[in-house]
Amino acid sequence: MRLLPRSLLWRTLWVFIAALLASQAAAFWLFERYVAQPRLERTVATFVGHLRTISVALEAMQPAQQEAFMARLSERDSLRVSASPAVEPLAPADAPAIFRSRMREAFGRDIEVYAREDDVREGRRPAVMWIKLPAGDAHVWITVPRGRVLQVPATAFAVSAVGALLLAILGTFFVMSRLNRPLGELARAAVQLGQGGNPPPVSETGPTEIRSVARAFNQMKEDLQKGERERATFLAGISHDLRTPLTRLRLDVEMLEGCVDPAVQRGMISDLGDMNAIIDQFIDFTRSEASEPVASVDLCAVASGSAERVRRSGAEVRCELAPVPELPLRPLAMQRAVENLLVNAARHAGGEIVVRTEAAADEVRVAVLDRGPGIPPEMVERLKLPFTRRDAARSGSSGAGLGLAIATRVAQLHGGRLDLLPREGGGLEARLSLPRAA
Repeated sequence: MRLLPRSLLWRTLWVFIAALLASQAAAFWLFERYVAQPRLERTVATFVGHLRTISVALEAMQPAQQEAFMARLSERDSLRVSASPAVEPLAPADAPAIFRSRMREAFGRDIEVYAREDDVREGRRPAVMWIKLPAGDAHVWITVPRGRVLQVPATAFAVSAVGALLLAILGTFFVMSRLNRPLGELARAAVQLGQGGNPPPVSETGPTEIRSVARAFNQMKEDLQKGERERATFLAGISHDLRTPLTRLRLDVEMLEGCVDPAVQRGMISDLGDMNAIIDQFIDFTRSEASEPVASVDLCAVASGSAERVRRSGAEVRCELAPVPELPLRPLAMQRAVENLLVNAARHAGGEIVVRTEAAADEVRVAVLDRGPGIPPEMVERLKLPFTRRDAARSGSSGAGLGLAIATRVAQLHGGRLDLLPREGGGLEARLSLPRAA
């Protein structure tokens, strides 16, 4: 179970809320300790003194004077004073300890604070309290609103705390939205760049740290593109320079017919063909698929056309093409990827090759299957890298080791992947998986 959220927004919000709650708790304790409690003590002391004054005054008065005095108290002090309690039954009220203590100090330990019995039984805080106050030989009942004596500022404090919490949440969302916008743009550009695309420069806005990251990313993208251009120029130059002498050698070898052993001549012609195939792979690898426009592509047509072209070179290719939906793809790039997988299978496995299309729940697949020796699982990822070969796994191989690298790059450019899987019954399945929303 993960308690800490993943996103920067929610992590920051959790920190803000935790800090705010801690500060509010500390403020509430300080307020209660140094403001609310002293004020309550002063209020209770003043009120108890007022009751003591009323009690002493009533003790010195005659009954007729007491009635007039109680009537004036009700008018001026909002205290209802009567000789008998209210009609409803009364029970001891849940009054604060400081109030009970001061009352008992002033009137003795028998003094009590009462409330409606219904309120006490149902656990409600009574709004009105009754106090049985001694007045000479008799007693009088004083009814007082609870809020006049026991003012509780917690409600206002709670409202202010909730308001501060809402402001903190709104402020966090506002600040983090300003931060997440350039970070989201940077993440999307990084994903696009990692898939072989050419994202536009990231806007260098926001705080200093984010501007620095965006500037570093833009510089990195330029450096990578510069290195890619230099490598492409280098490979294209070598390929172009080698084509002419290889063509002359091919002509010279063909003109040697009758002068050398036919088997030797065929071997030389085969070697020159392999050299030309390597040069073709160099040229394919230097092409930038990202610059090709996207179009609606039928992968069955791509697989069928690629299989037909590979058959012309003498390979035995069988198609098992199930209907699949058309996808927005780069047509030439996909054709290049499928043909590289077919040529790779023909060169390293031999025998019958099967090209298959199928539609899954969330992706479309193009697979090339052979009955060759396969690839060990520990070698799969390494053989997807450029200029990587493993002749021990595919004996008698030739080429520059770029076929799988080109197919991998095309798959990643379209948001898909290339999987090299063991085929049931022996061999290899090279599967291109492309998302339906590619």
